[in-house]
This record gives sequence, C-alpha cells and structure tokens, in this order.
Amino acid sequence: MARSKKNARHIVVDSIAFLWRATGDDGYIALSIWPRTLTGPTIWATFDYHETWHPRSGGVYSSSGNQIVVTNRLVRRVILHARDQYAYDASKRGTLLRIPRVDRQINIEDAVRACKSV
Repeated sequence: MARSKKNARHIVVDSIAFLWRATGDDGYIALSIWPRTLTGPTIWATFDYHETWHPRSGGVYSSSGNQIVVTNRLVRRVILHARDQYAYDASKRGTLLRIPRVDRQINIEDAVRACKSV
C-alpha cells in the first residue's frame, strides 16, 4: 500500500501526526491512515456509504447522494479505536492493520453528509 503524501490530509491525535486519504470504491469508502514519520503501520478501514435510496418505477432505486463524508472527526475515531481495540502503536513498525466496516464499530451518527448537486 503506497504511502504517498500527495493529496493526503493531516491530523494530529495524542501528539502524533498522521496523514490520511479516503477514496470511494465499489460499495464502500476506503480509508488509509499512516503516521507522518512513516515508521508505524498503516491503518486501512472501510465504511459503507450510508446513503438513502429511493424507489423509482420498475423496481429501480436511486441514491439521494447523501452518503457520509470522511472528515478528521471520523479519522480521529478510527485511530483511537485502532489504539484501544487493536493495540495499534504508531511508533512501532508493524503490518497493515485492516478494520473492515469500521462504521459498525465507531460512532458515525454525527458524520457529515454529502449534498447532491442539482
């Protein structure tokens, strides 16, 4: 998993600087988080989109475009969850920490929502 700083966002949690990037994939949002010093392991987590679907004619559904947006608030929660539940330590070398469907393990009720442009 490449750790390019290009287009990465910054966050500091417990005095440790991290970089992170979220990307949309088929069916989920992928989040990569790594210590800025590049010594500790990467955290890779996924979120469902949590968007609202509306029925249309013929059994077809369309999205309202209100999926969650990954922000520093959610990234902070993922880092703290990794530390508390998986003994993640950003200062030690290690293997990739995978946390699929992290949205089922952390609070996302106050997540920012995207707005579909009209």
